[in-house]
Amino acid sequence: MRAHEEKLLRLSMNDTERVLHTPCVTLDAKTRAMLELAMLIAVDGPATAFETAAGMAMATGATEEELVEILISAAPTVGTAHVVAAAPKLALAIGYDVDAALEVPPREDRRQRDDVLH
Repeated sequence: MRAHEEKLLRLSMNDTERVLHTPCVTLDAKTRAMLELAMLIAVDGPATAFETAAGMAMATGATEEELVEILISAAPTVGTAHVVAAAPKLALAIGYDVDAALEVPPREDRRQRDDVLH
């Protein structure tokens, strides 16, 4: 039996101890961190978990652009409601305050809005 087949068999039988507690050697740390972010989007995870996942992803080489692409890429699978709910959580996790950007009145000087957005 090949390794992936054994893992699938054990997970199907709820024999998680031997599968979930062994180190993941096939996926690199960046990929695992980006998958964690995708899973948080799918389950509407808390903002603190987004901070942890985004921090780990960026620490392993992911860019802010890649993290936003994960959010966008999740939409067809998880639905726009999950993406819309996750967007401000991810934004805060990477240092962008969507709420503050939205508070700038549209009639304000364009330069002031740009300062808030960047």
